[in-house]
Amino acid sequence: MGYRRVLSFGWARRDTLAVVVIALTVSFLVGAAVLGVALGDQTTTIAAEYETSYGIYETPQDGSSSTALALTLAETTLDGQRVPVVGIPRDASALTVRGETISLPTPERGTLAAAAYQGPESRLQSDASGETVSIRSRQSNSFIPDSWYVTDPATAASFDHTTQVTIRSVDGRAATPLLSALEFFVRGAGELVRLLRLATVAAGILVAVTIYSVVQITVRERRPDIAVLRSTGTTPRQVLQLFALRAVTLTAVGTAAGYGFGLILVRVVVNAAIYGGLPTSLSAQISQPVLSVLVPAVVLFLVVGGLSGLLAAYKGATQEPAALAKPARQTADADTSRFAGLLKTCTGFLKTRLLGWEALVPTASTLTVFMCALLLLTAVAGAVGPVSDTDGQTITQPDAPHPIASNVPVVYADALRSQGAAASPEILLFEVYEGDPIVARGVNFSAYRELSGVQITEGSAPNQRYEAIIGADLARSSDLSPGQTVVIGGSTTASVARFNITGTFTGTGIQDDQLLVSIPAAREMGNIRDDSVHFVRTRGLDREAAATSTLVATSARLRNVNNRTGVSVTVTNLGLSEATREFDIKLGSTVRKRSVTVGSQQSTRVFVPFDEIPSGTHTLAVGEIAKNVSVGGPSGASDSLSGLSISAPRTAPTNSTPAVRVSLGDTPVANATISLGAQTVTTNDRGLARLALNSTGNATLVATRNGERATTTVTVRDDAVRALTLDATVSPDAPSIFTRPKATVRAWNPWVEPIESSLRVTGPSVEKKRPVTVESGETATVRARLPRRPAGSYTVAVTTTAGQRVTTTYTVQGDDRLGAALAQSGRYTGGGGITQAIQVAFGNIEVLVLAVVALLSVMTVGSTTAAFTRAVHTAKREIGIRRATGASPWAILSDVIVDTLKIGTTATVLAGAIAFGVVSGLLSVGELRVFGVVLEPVITPTAVVAALVGGVALAVISATLATAGMVRKMPASLLVDRHIPVPEGSGERRDA
Repeated sequence: MGYRRVLSFGWARRDTLAVVVIALTVSFLVGAAVLGVALGDQTTTIAAEYETSYGIYETPQDGSSSTALALTLAETTLDGQRVPVVGIPRDASALTVRGETISLPTPERGTLAAAAYQGPESRLQSDASGETVSIRSRQSNSFIPDSWYVTDPATAASFDHTTQVTIRSVDGRAATPLLSALEFFVRGAGELVRLLRLATVAAGILVAVTIYSVVQITVRERRPDIAVLRSTGTTPRQVLQLFALRAVTLTAVGTAAGYGFGLILVRVVVNAAIYGGLPTSLSAQISQPVLSVLVPAVVLFLVVGGLSGLLAAYKGATQEPAALAKPARQTADADTSRFAGLLKTCTGFLKTRLLGWEALVPTASTLTVFMCALLLLTAVAGAVGPVSDTDGQTITQPDAPHPIASNVPVVYADALRSQGAAASPEILLFEVYEGDPIVARGVNFSAYRELSGVQITEGSAPNQRYEAIIGADLARSSDLSPGQTVVIGGSTTASVARFNITGTFTGTGIQDDQLLVSIPAAREMGNIRDDSVHFVRTRGLDREAAATSTLVATSARLRNVNNRTGVSVTVTNLGLSEATREFDIKLGSTVRKRSVTVGSQQSTRVFVPFDEIPSGTHTLAVGEIAKNVSVGGPSGASDSLSGLSISAPRTAPTNSTPAVRVSLGDTPVANATISLGAQTVTTNDRGLARLALNSTGNATLVATRNGERATTTVTVRDDAVRALTLDATVSPDAPSIFTRPKATVRAWNPWVEPIESSLRVTGPSVEKKRPVTVESGETATVRARLPRRPAGSYTVAVTTTAGQRVTTTYTVQGDDRLGAALAQSGRYTGGGGITQAIQVAFGNIEVLVLAVVALLSVMTVGSTTAAFTRAVHTAKREIGIRRATGASPWAILSDVIVDTLKIGTTATVLAGAIAFGVVSGLLSVGELRVFGVVLEPVITPTAVVAALVGGVALAVISATLATAGMVRKMPASLLVDRHIPVPEGSGERRDA
């Protein structure tokens, strides 16, 4: 029959609106699903190399499995510091992680052994049993940190704070993995997909409102036609089936269009992001996880659409034909909706001119979805915004694909602080604790607090290696509190770490969702070098100083190369990128220029020739180095390129025959003549000769060769001891605050007999002992690496068991401008380090938010327009009467806008309250947690006002769009109902 085809598939302008709204809703879901799953897949791919099948369990587990490893974790105090103790069974099996077999240290009962312990073997009394245990060093192990003291389980159980843990292989997903990075992203991506499924429910509400509004308009204008159909024998069920089919058809067409539009929009957004400079590599592909979201959503939409059509048509389909033939009540004054009784008690403010209050429910429904999404967006903005503003910057390694692959020298933070900038060196750790992803961060807490402004709300700040402080939001979601211990695995390396939680802190945004641990402990969990961190966050840098070069001259010495005299300069690049600098090398009054290019954190040596340098003392200056050098003869200069030098013991016993050494710079001189009074000897090919010292007093030794002459004095005493001749130097000549100098000690034995001694080298924060046996005429060399120090002068001292002592002083150069230059040499980006975490954990958050905001706004306007179209259509006859009696389109539109302001304001307030309740409920059951971050909305007066204005504005825009077409029609067309057009030749009567 023709009426069936028209009622089911006939097309009107409002049907186009319905299809567009549904298409936008579906495209929103498609875009969010594709981008959300893509960013989850991307971050999972980043961490795929960190997969492991081992889990950590604090509750007793079945230890019969060959893959099970039971550990006893404890603590004790050593030299005033709390240190970890681990009890390992002697028969413990090796672990196989990522294809690598990890053997465990062999424990000894009654012994604590740590690789970091360098002192002599000592004794310690256990805390509980009072048993005395020995302390010694052990070999380093890739699984047990060097700072952990290994023993057997029984001995470990005799100490404080004992925890039993089991590490075992699992077939599924471990609640607390031994290696957490991959599981962090897998679980985080699962949380994101679950959030997208919640978005499906919200989208279903929009579909229901749209279909209900459009179908009800169709039913209203088809009332006379339905009356004819009912009078000619059509049953209410058949009428309902027709309108249900129409609703499903509209939903199906909109869903199909939305699917295609969503994929196109995703590609447009990704391309626009790339064009706009946003770093993104998201893929717009349909995968199985995407289908797991979309297929149930499509089914839900079709069901909701059909039910909405049935509900909208039910009243019209079940009324008696006589009632259907009467015109519908169409003015606001005649409104008989369920709210009429309530509205009678309201003030005149709530009385409308044209639109009825039946628009309140659908408008509030669509705005509730909008408000829920807006609250979540404010949660994201509140999390990201305060820590990604342009006042803070992050320094990472330029070629690192992501922050957890970056390595930045921790000393950069010291340089930035010396420049007056706040700086915090940090390490990111992606952990999973009891099934929940959490973000941990290795920090220097005082530096982190200064930069981030966090406040301790309970407990105290951590001050031990294995103490931690927890964010308030994370404490609530994980049920952890000060005084408890938490055992977690490594982030990017297999390990076990136990932390005592000392306090709770609050901060802005995501800061509340973190566990802050010490940098040394984070290095063990992330396999980071001792001198590095993932990145340095800073604020307050002098941008003008960024032009300073990161190349520094660390050494400058006179040298002879290929019979040419010149200066050998060592240049070091302290930065993270290759750099070039032109140096001025000044020797006396002569200046040479040399351009040098050095790779990231590397050094090179260049030779600059100076011809015809006159003999004497000259000033050598290169970069920060300035010193006196001697050319052509002995002098007191710090460096020399002279003729002859002579070395001998400063003291010697009577009747001894010490060796005397003659050299030309660093080269031994053979056939040189050494004289002492009437005694004369000649040096061998090693530049050595022996002289007899037979009488007490000061003996002056004179060395000559080819007209050159050098002298030295030896004090001869009866009580003098035959001892080593010591010499200490520090290289490079001019260390900076970024370099670790090296102390070199040479102990020369000028005596006939071998000498046994012990050399002790002490410097700033360094002490090194080494026993030596030096044969006659030989030299023993001891080297000690010195720590990085702030600018200033420092002393290195060398002593022996014979009481000898020699010292040397070195000066660390500092340049306040160098910190900014180093920052500029790395990947120096606006925003805090937490932004770097988001870019890893959330993939491309900017792209996702851009797509969501664009789709959400258009989708809400479309759905609300459908709701107001229904309300405007209800007032169609009243609008026609006013237009026929002279009212202008603008006057009609003004009345609609006034009514919309009343309805929209009420709907917005109602939607805001409902949305807040829905979001609060989801938060209470833990549904709004993604990648370890709780998406808790930030409710501020500004946000409330913005939401109210935004909701009302959307309502006004929607009502304006719904009214614009109607007020342009001829008044006569607004005063008649639409009837079913009957096709020619059908034999059916065409109603007028």
